[in-house]
Amino acid sequence: MFDILKYLPFALLFIVFSCNSPAKKENNKTLNDPKKGRFISQKFGGCDTLTNQGVSVVVHVWEPVDSSEAAERTKNIIAEKVINRINSYADSASLASNPAAKTSIKAASDVFSANYQSFKKEFPDSPGCWEVEVTGDTVMMTDHVLLYQFDHYAFTGGAHPNSFRSYHIFDLDTGNETEVQTFVSDTVALLKKVELAFRKEEKLDGNADLEEAGYFLADHQFFMPANYTFTRTGVFFYYNPYEIAAYVRGPISFTIPYSDLEGIVKKDLIF
Repeated sequence: MFDILKYLPFALLFIVFSCNSPAKKENNKTLNDPKKGRFISQKFGGCDTLTNQGVSVVVHVWEPVDSSEAAERTKNIIAEKVINRINSYADSASLASNPAAKTSIKAASDVFSANYQSFKKEFPDSPGCWEVEVTGDTVMMTDHVLLYQFDHYAFTGGAHPNSFRSYHIFDLDTGNETEVQTFVSDTVALLKKVELAFRKEEKLDGNADLEEAGYFLADHQFFMPANYTFTRTGVFFYYNPYEIAAYVRGPISFTIPYSDLEGIVKKDLIF
């Protein structure tokens, strides 16, 4: 007669191993997948639309949730950039007396609010809320890099609010931010391509004087935008308001396909 009790311990061991082994593999895959992330949303204060007074700080940014050192480094850099943007409206004395504002979004928001209260005491009849909103999300992720976009909106009085966009590239192996110029092999050739695309976007011929047409140039020379990034189809260039044209003109953007940038962009470092 077959003695089932004799083999029962081995059967149980097999069942436990079969159930746990795939779970462990899946868990490891999850912990080392840089494409996994989450949005962090925080809001402090609020603008009272009836009295048109108050302070509002809103943060909504994507961050990686991978447990690797590289992902942790990228997450810390993203948080640091958010804090720096809020603190850009604070004076050095306020930051010096509130050192936590350099490492905490909540503390940075508190300093921003305190500065608003001080301003209102000095100018009680000044209308309008103070607002800062920072949003961040991925543009694209490849096997090598994470391309990231920040959008920043702020109003602290004046004729109109201000907004600007910035692009960032993170190395997936190290988590560090990489300069966009790293992926360009010929900056002179790229500048010529960008000017041609800019003139086409703005419907200007090659002989038109850009300054006479109302554009802002650096030392009377055309220049690259401070922010551009890589997409699946080409390089996306973005001039923020005030960067090359008046605020009313808004941002100016266009994409140059990779087919026009052979020998100029190091695609092998991106894809």
